[in-house]
Amino acid sequence: MESKAVNVIKFNARGLKLLNGELTIEASFKIASKSRVDVSHDNLTITPDQLLNVFSKNYDVVLAIFNLEGWLEITYVDVTMRIGRDDKGNIFILERSEEGTV
Repeated sequence: MESKAVNVIKFNARGLKLLNGELTIEASFKIASKSRVDVSHDNLTITPDQLLNVFSKNYDVVLAIFNLEGWLEITYVDVTMRIGRDDKGNIFILERSEEGTV
């Protein structure tokens, strides 16, 4: 079974309106084992358009920074939080937002 995940990163650099925006990463994940999911990139969106223009020349760098392919192994789970690591050695703390609950 394959499912979808959407991560939204909002950022704001005071005094630099050009660096105010939102990065949205959409990915698919498939259960590989009881504690691991395989992740594949579906879509990446940067808003506003002015910010997208800044990153468009280095779009591959943005994709590499966010490591959109690989796996995520969950080591702790509760109702609102997941703690895990990925195949690149990064550790993640994921929290379910109230508005994102389906």
